[in-house]
Amino acid sequence: MILMASLEARLTAGALRALLQRAGETRSVEELKEIGSWTTFDQFKLLLQEAARSLDLEFLANGTFLSSETVKNFDMAETIQAFDSPGAVLRGGEGINPLLPMRRYEMTEIGQTEWTIREWFVDGFAPYPEFCAFFAGQYAKIPMYLGLSAAEVVEEQCQSRGDDACLFRMRWEEREEGASREQYHEMHAQLLEARLEQLKRMITDLASNGRYEDVLQGIVGSARRAILASAAVMALDARAGGPRKIYYDGLADAETESMAAELLEGGAGREGVIAVEVVSARRRYGVLAIDERGGIFSSQAQSTLQTYAELAAAALDAADAMDDARHQAHTARVLLDLSTSLAEIVGTEEMAAKVARAVPGVIDCDRAAVFLDNPDSKGASDGKLTLVASSGLPDDAVRLLGTKSYVASHLTVDSEYGLLDTSQQSEVGNVATVAAPITLGGQVIGCVVAGVTADPERLFVTDRLAERLKGLAAQASIAISNSRLVDQIRFQALHDPLTGLPNRGLILDRTEQMLARARRTNEATAVLFIDLDGFKGVNDTLGHAAGDQLLRAVTARLALAMRESDSVGRLGGDEFIVLVDGATMDAGPELVAERLLEVVRTPFDLEGLPNGPLSLTASIGIAAGLRASATELLRDADIALYEAKTTGKDRFVLFHPEMHTVVQDRLLLEMDLRDALIAGQYFLAYQPIFNLASGETTGVEALLRWRHPVRGVVQPDEFISVLEDSGMIVEVGRWVLQEACRQGARWHAHGHRLNVSVNVSTRQLETDQLIGDISCALETSGFDARSLIVEITETAIMRSVSTVVPRLAALKATGVRIAIDDFGTGYSSLAYLQRFPVDILKIDRSFIAAMADSPESGALIRSLVHLGKSLGLETLAEGIEETAQYDQLKQAHCDSGQGYLYARPLEPDGVEEFLVARSVVNVASATRAQTLGHS
Repeated sequence: MILMASLEARLTAGALRALLQRAGETRSVEELKEIGSWTTFDQFKLLLQEAARSLDLEFLANGTFLSSETVKNFDMAETIQAFDSPGAVLRGGEGINPLLPMRRYEMTEIGQTEWTIREWFVDGFAPYPEFCAFFAGQYAKIPMYLGLSAAEVVEEQCQSRGDDACLFRMRWEEREEGASREQYHEMHAQLLEARLEQLKRMITDLASNGRYEDVLQGIVGSARRAILASAAVMALDARAGGPRKIYYDGLADAETESMAAELLEGGAGREGVIAVEVVSARRRYGVLAIDERGGIFSSQAQSTLQTYAELAAAALDAADAMDDARHQAHTARVLLDLSTSLAEIVGTEEMAAKVARAVPGVIDCDRAAVFLDNPDSKGASDGKLTLVASSGLPDDAVRLLGTKSYVASHLTVDSEYGLLDTSQQSEVGNVATVAAPITLGGQVIGCVVAGVTADPERLFVTDRLAERLKGLAAQASIAISNSRLVDQIRFQALHDPLTGLPNRGLILDRTEQMLARARRTNEATAVLFIDLDGFKGVNDTLGHAAGDQLLRAVTARLALAMRESDSVGRLGGDEFIVLVDGATMDAGPELVAERLLEVVRTPFDLEGLPNGPLSLTASIGIAAGLRASATELLRDADIALYEAKTTGKDRFVLFHPEMHTVVQDRLLLEMDLRDALIAGQYFLAYQPIFNLASGETTGVEALLRWRHPVRGVVQPDEFISVLEDSGMIVEVGRWVLQEACRQGARWHAHGHRLNVSVNVSTRQLETDQLIGDISCALETSGFDARSLIVEITETAIMRSVSTVVPRLAALKATGVRIAIDDFGTGYSSLAYLQRFPVDILKIDRSFIAAMADSPESGALIRSLVHLGKSLGLETLAEGIEETAQYDQLKQAHCDSGQGYLYARPLEPDGVEEFLVARSVVNVASATRAQTLGHS
């Protein structure tokens, strides 16, 4: 190190590179200046010999290689100045130089200012004159570090000349007051300044270095250089979740491991090692030690090492603080991301998966799980918790936990921290587990669980850990409440509200799945289309309540008659669907149909029947085998059902291709529809819409009707689907818009300020003509755009959100209002509503029909109304047929409604008569109220 600094000061950069090249050196000058860079005896020898050739041997022997700057070298000068005289320095250097372990020394004091130094190479190392000259020069400069003049050094014997050892005689003068003393103090001040600068750099590193490992390694190296030790090592205790850490300088890897183990076990464990603890006010981190064998150490070595240990402790404190800050920031991000993601109302399983994934980001754990109860469609729970989602669990553990259930009422909550008792041994290999209950309405409905597979102290329960885990459970509780509402809405959308069976949409989906399965496995499949014979008579004679009771009883029998894997659904009215495949088909679909017919023939003992049990029969159409689509398979079963009905009922009929005559009838229907518009056979009926709070008639919904010359008035459910499939709905829809706007303008002219709602089909919404059609209808009729409400089904909107949203915005720009029809029956995320420029939510009639039978349905209606209010939308309930429904909707603050309870669809003249009649009633009521007020 000293030699390289001197050569660098005396040679140009090019000359120095050439010298190093001749010496066979490939390392840089900066590397060679490091105290620990010398690795072999031969390397040092070659460099000394090249230096002597370039600058002559005298350059080394008389000490001229030691410049004044070299003398001021921080590490060497500070170490020597710790002694009070050159003699004290020599006295401390007896034995082995840690930097040159192949050389041995004997120091002899001749007088106060005279010493002899006898040194020799151990066996295996040949002496050479350049080495002797180099160290003679070093001895000459020792007094200069203490403010004295250079010593006189004479080599009286030399091992390279054949002597047993080299013998140096060293004399120096006593310290004189004046110039030498002043030089000493000046050098000492410079050393102190250098020390201060180094400390400043280290403190800056502590504050700014993102990699505290680099800072610790730098501290170890600096400690070694400051004390001129042969080696330094810092051993840090293992911390939670990680191994012990070792930083070292000047030691081989194997020696480092053994030395670190000894230090951490409580002491240096070997001679010649100075060790101090790395400890701060926060905690003990480990031990910092130096190997002092053969070194020149002063009484300050221990305190110097202690200073570096304190710096290391400060670095570790800073690292802990930064890690804690980073962890806090990470936790905040995880919780914010979780809150944001949970704000999107999704299904329960998806929500639970989000919570499970978030747990390791908030709590130091290896795995997490969420257990929940499983309420039925009405929200009732059996109180058993099962695994719903997990993170970090291996597949076999997930399978094991999937077979388990835990009774919520048996869980014990710790009164101190509010966590669940997890003292029982883990079934999946956790060494520690913590869990927080998920509550809803004061009841435990699940739990959030965190586990570790190693270092159980990571889950030692503290206030901080408990609050974080309970915070996750609280967020999960809120999200579950929302997701279960969505699950109920989705269930309602895909299931019949009366029987709870899959509706048409879900049945079509399951039929597609069954067909796909059959194509892969070549299994037999069939659809059974069931219609109850004489059901209309039950409704007409016994009332709709008895009819509904009968439908629920039929549902229960069909479910018992079929395997659990078979699907039973209700298409509407008295029509049921049964999907069969696999083992159910072993005996053939005919035997299945016969069994179902027998199940229905058994009399039904319904509550409140005046004449005892009710006898009933059914007709069944069967379509077996593969089809291109679910629609075709159901169509063929429907055709077979028609055959069963027309041939006497109470029987089943298997579909045959010749039955496609029914399809031909549909084609005839389509042909008649193509002529209907030109022939003027379409007309509009208008169903009044009223304000639920005031009873005022606020508008009408325009409903398409077809007056066929032979069939008479045809209801829309018989021909709208044909218009949709054929594409004729676009042209017919244009006519509906024009006619509705003309009629609305007439009513406005007569003083009836009614809104007019017009249904727009999916086909119309997909075309670029719709905006032009609406603008044209408004312009030609003079109807106020603000009074026109365009109704679009939720399914149509969700079909292609990216294209529909801009179209809705363009539609809104015409001045009309937009309503989502049949809301609740589609698959939209409620978050999408904020993106749609809509004004009104029309709650589907299926939800209204279920209100009287299910308190949950009433709660669902209130939630939908509240949702609309929170988004600034009007709410309208369709299909109000009973006073109880009206009362519940009014209490829920639904804005308006329509249905047979108020008025059936009317032709234009009938609407005016209705409005006049309502006006008379309102005037009479007002007059009567005024009279009562004066009396």
